Amino acid sequence: MLLIGGAANAASIAQMALSDQMQAQTIQTQMMADTQKQQAERWKILRETQTKIFEIQQDVTVNQAKTQDKMFNKWSDYIKS
Repeated sequence: MLLIGGAANAASIAQMALSDQMQAQTIQTQMMADTQKQQAERWKILRETQTKIFEIQQDVTVNQAKTQDKMFNKWSDYIKS
């Protein structure tokens, strides 16, 4: 009787270990998915930030050119008058 109980106990322990391993794999898969999602979000933020920086630089360049043109025209008008 003891031998049968020991085998059942060993089977139960093996089943619990397998269950624990499967849960650990599930958690690992979830963690990897979360990591990929976070990385994708960081990449999206980086792209948006770089795009915004580029747009601001373009606006500044255009505004500087317009300001210089205005100043040149005012100086030219002053010289002509």
